[in-house]
Amino acid sequence: MRRFCKWYSGLNIYFKLSPFLLLYLIICISFATNQFVGDDRRYVLFANNLLNGFYVPLHSDIFLWNGPGYPILIAFFLFLKIPLFILKLLNAVLLYLSLIFTYRTASAYSSKSISLVFTVLLGLYFPVFEMLPYLLTEVLTWFLISLICFLLIKIYNQKNISWKLVLFAALTIAYLTMTKIIFGYVILLMIITSVFMLLWTEFRSSAKKSILVFVLSMIFCLPWLFYTYSLTGKIFYWSNSGSMSLYTMTSPYPNELGDWSNQDSLSLNPNHKKFMDSISVFQPMEKDKSYKDQAIKNIRNYPIKYLSNWVANLGRLFFSYPYSNTQQSIRTYFTILPNMFIIVLIAFTFSISIIRYKRFPEGMVFLLLFILIYLFGSTLVSAYRRMFYVTMPFWFLYFSYFFSKIVSIKIRKS
Repeated sequence: MRRFCKWYSGLNIYFKLSPFLLLYLIICISFATNQFVGDDRRYVLFANNLLNGFYVPLHSDIFLWNGPGYPILIAFFLFLKIPLFILKLLNAVLLYLSLIFTYRTASAYSSKSISLVFTVLLGLYFPVFEMLPYLLTEVLTWFLISLICFLLIKIYNQKNISWKLVLFAALTIAYLTMTKIIFGYVILLMIITSVFMLLWTEFRSSAKKSILVFVLSMIFCLPWLFYTYSLTGKIFYWSNSGSMSLYTMTSPYPNELGDWSNQDSLSLNPNHKKFMDSISVFQPMEKDKSYKDQAIKNIRNYPIKYLSNWVANLGRLFFSYPYSNTQQSIRTYFTILPNMFIIVLIAFTFSISIIRYKRFPEGMVFLLLFILIYLFGSTLVSAYRRMFYVTMPFWFLYFSYFFSKIVSIKIRKS
């Protein structure tokens, strides 16, 4: 065992973490199918549209349910006639590479042993495993967040600005935004927050870098915003999927907890049938406006119920519980078991971090703001657990720093 440990400790990090790549590939191969699951079909539809020279067909309903980030990746495979099964195997590679980036980022602050421990724990975070065999955005988002953490920490730690790193980081954040549209609002709020942070001398240097990165990120997103403006005539319009999620989140009915329902389910629900019938003949843009207007009306008329739904939303975000009119099963523990440890750790470390914020490097503070803004925005609409677990690369990086530099645990020999 000692020989093995000595041999293993001398390995390159790529080899140390290679068992995870093997595990992820086995999961992909074992559970991937040739059938579309969930949002698979929609992403492939948009990818085919891109190959035909458009994203939304002209003279058709303006269906902008998601950004072009993931469809661009699928289109690349379709163009080269690479089977989409290989794209599913790419999920395993992306998840493995995210461990590499997390380890390297953690090593900038923590010891190699602590960095490796928390990287291994991140690799064992099994709720994300269920996304590996599918053409869904969660694994890509997880990877992009790990890469953004790596790039931003390098930028914040350098005295001089590296334009190559800044441009790469801005492009990565922009691509993340095209993959998960909510980050468009996160970019805007990070710019505002970074400007505000200029007031503190200790954060001024990193705030300037942050403004530069996120302004460039927004500039890289402008082609999409110009495109949506050409279709809708609306400024700063990202997609038309969030309004329906906001509507279900603001449901004022006592037997509903604000979780998302699709259009067919809402149409069959007595609580929503009248409203759904009234907008059934509308085009997507008209429906988008109607959902937003009704959601705002619900919040104004039933603020306490919206607050109650928001509290339930936190449960769904972190623990996948509770859901309206849904029979719970033992599968709920699949999320509850790992996340209860993570949430306790976050609560414990965050409370101490606020007191000792001066001991945290500036880069970690700005990354924390980036993640918290995203999570808070996610709670305002109907949330799912996957919105939380894509942020795991940051949290395990955060834990590795905390238990290396802020709190240390030592075992005394008797």
